[in-house]
Amino acid sequence: MPNMEFRRAGLKWTSPILAASVSIACICGSWTAFAQGTLPLPAPGATPAPATPGAPAAPGAPAGGGDNAARARAAALAAKANIDITEAWARASGNATAAPVYLHIVSAKDADKLLSVDVSIAGKIELKDEMGRAGPVPAIDIPAGGTVNFGPGGRYLNLVGLKGPLKEGDSFLVTFKFDKAGTSSAAVKILGTAATGPAAAATARKGDTTSGVSAR
Repeated sequence: MPNMEFRRAGLKWTSPILAASVSIACICGSWTAFAQGTLPLPAPGATPAPATPGAPAAPGAPAGGGDNAARARAAALAAKANIDITEAWARASGNATAAPVYLHIVSAKDADKLLSVDVSIAGKIELKDEMGRAGPVPAIDIPAGGTVNFGPGGRYLNLVGLKGPLKEGDSFLVTFKFDKAGTSSAAVKILGTAATGPAAAATARKGDTTSGVSAR
């Protein structure tokens, strides 16, 4: 019986000591893990540190660089909307193997540069200047807020090696590549053989800046 009482007494004294030892060991282990960087223990009420180092995101900005991506998309759309290709037309070609294409390239606000022109209904497309000299379409500066005309009596785009006759009333696509605005296609209307231009724009657009444009 004394031994039993001693054991019971020992248990009564040992249990609190063991509990206290376990608690101290847990606390020590937690602080050790915190010191090693494996277990973050932020202070009560503190905001957790960001997962990756660097400057904090701007207030209201979406995570993962979404704000930058949105700005990039907006800039690309603005650049594309800046350039307009208007009043593109050509004459019916009959049996001819070449045909001129006339149009206006308009900049709404910012300068840009025409890099290339492509068409699928002819073997190639070239630029003819006011003197009738022909060559590959060069890079052409589009002035800020200006217009570049390709029209009768001036420079124009020339379809060479037509794959079929251009018939009045039909249309075809010409694709333009710009430095900032990217790729844009315009529908070219085919008018009669005696046409001098679309009914609403038989003359050059007001504000033509063709003379001030440099071809490179």
